[in-house]
Amino acid sequence: MELYYEDAYLKSFSSKVSSISYSNSHALIILEKTAFFPGGGGQSFDTGTIAGKNGSAKVVETRMEGSDLVHVCLLKGTIEVGEEVQCRIDWDRRYELMRAHTAQHMFFQCLSRFFKDLYVIKDNIDVGRHALFIRSPEPLDFTRLMEAEKLANQVIQEGKRVIVRWVKREEAGKGDFRVKLDRIKGNEVRVIDIEGFDKSACSGVHVLNTREIGLLAVTRLTREGNEYTLEFEFGEKARDFLLQTKKIAMNTCSILQTHPELLEKTAEKLRAENLLMQEQLKELNEELLSRLEPTIQGSVKIYSKIFSGMDSKKLMEKAGELIEQENVSVIFGNKGEKGFLLIAKNPKMSLNLKAVAGKAFGILEGKWGGKEYFVSGAGKAEKLGEAVEAVIDVI
Repeated sequence: MELYYEDAYLKSFSSKVSSISYSNSHALIILEKTAFFPGGGGQSFDTGTIAGKNGSAKVVETRMEGSDLVHVCLLKGTIEVGEEVQCRIDWDRRYELMRAHTAQHMFFQCLSRFFKDLYVIKDNIDVGRHALFIRSPEPLDFTRLMEAEKLANQVIQEGKRVIVRWVKREEAGKGDFRVKLDRIKGNEVRVIDIEGFDKSACSGVHVLNTREIGLLAVTRLTREGNEYTLEFEFGEKARDFLLQTKKIAMNTCSILQTHPELLEKTAEKLRAENLLMQEQLKELNEELLSRLEPTIQGSVKIYSKIFSGMDSKKLMEKAGELIEQENVSVIFGNKGEKGFLLIAKNPKMSLNLKAVAGKAFGILEGKWGGKEYFVSGAGKAEKLGEAVEAVIDVI
């Protein structure tokens, strides 16, 4: 019996054990009735405890196996088939998931009012992460996204009732609610109705009123093609996120010596200037690379240079060209967030390059790899000069 559908707020209950089996270190317990939710509709499963006369079990997962709802447990002592047990779900976890799930339904409806033809690929309603995976034919811009967030918070404050009802499967396609019939098992469809605002088929457990969600805030938006991952928080975590974001914005304004209303334009200007400088630096580096002259040590030609902001692939290509010459060694450094170092030699030279690399990357405190005649890696940028000098000394 699915007590979680009868009363989503039921925190504890008693039941009889129908069966117990074992898998590795886990006891698999099936109860005659249960309030443990096995997960569904993108919502994660319940955890909690099951206590008997001579043993107790920590429920670490709840899942469906065929028609059986299985409680995956770490068992201490013994629990017998037919024994009446006292069960308690982890309410803090369950309530967070209930609030998040209702928030997800409501927020998708809000998004749909500002963006056309959205399609939910999947949901992720778990502790610590609440996300919508959406496909959209048009870009999800932040202006409309914030309008959708504003609408969501209005709906929360209105305190709309969340009503559960069941409809016949054959009526589902004709109904005024979102449904993916290929995911529906059985002859009835469970519908979550956020009063006068949103209706959607769903197997998850929800709160009774939108006001229980508290404040809602979008925390991250990532994109891959026309698919978006939209993460959100609610309640105290949403408030904390907004306060932290405001703090970052105000500190950034102070650093850039601008006002909040001008922060976007200031950032855009700085980004444009940075891109221009990067392009100019790239051109300068490529010119330096083309004009590079070797130093001569005995019979060996050494091409050595430390660049800044250079494309490391360009350095590797150039080194590959240079070492085709006899008795040529190449030592290129590149300063960025980390220090990139490349050491190469003509394959016919007798120099033990791996021994040289071991010394150089020891100075850099970095990692490296490569072939007998061509190695590269990265380490501390501030030690590039010392590492390059060490290689030259060995050669």
